[in-house]
Amino acid sequence: MLRMAEEREGFGGGAGGLGGFGAGVSGGETDRERQAEVQSLLLRLRQYQAQAEATLQQLNIVNQAIDELNRAIDTIKYLKNLQNGDELIVPIGAGSFIYATLSDINRVIVGIGGGISAEKRPDDAIKHLERRREELQKTQQELTNLMQRIEMEAQRIQARLQEIAGGASTASTTATPPATGFGGAV
Repeated sequence: MLRMAEEREGFGGGAGGLGGFGAGVSGGETDRERQAEVQSLLLRLRQYQAQAEATLQQLNIVNQAIDELNRAIDTIKYLKNLQNGDELIVPIGAGSFIYATLSDINRVIVGIGGGISAEKRPDDAIKHLERRREELQKTQQELTNLMQRIEMEAQRIQARLQEIAGGASTASTTATPPATGFGGAV
């Protein structure tokens, strides 16, 4: 009988959950070769899961940066319609705000990288922020594509594991493929 509980619980570990693979297998592959292949596939699957998690974290950071740039662009566009001396409510964090008076609508200070900021006219600031957003959107697309490639490779490995389990189950019982945590993460 196949013992796959360990793999179902998040990729398993070691050879303990591999006992049933290779049972009743014929056609040239030995039990040991089959078990070695399963161990190798499970290791690769774990590696893909770790890579997917790291990529997803990077994607979340990029998405947050894009959202922040969008807010900054929208705010500058809004401020362009105000007059010097208009009163604003400015967030200071933790759901708190202060009243401020707009003194100069023609100057915006934007970060240009490396902890350095520069004063720009509102339209130039918007252009600068839009360029940064475009760069981040390219990175976002690259990370999304990487997630899709990881997903496809993980599915290919899962299919091979199911194939091996199916070959082993002909002599015993049916096996449940290992859970991977993949699916819909893109």
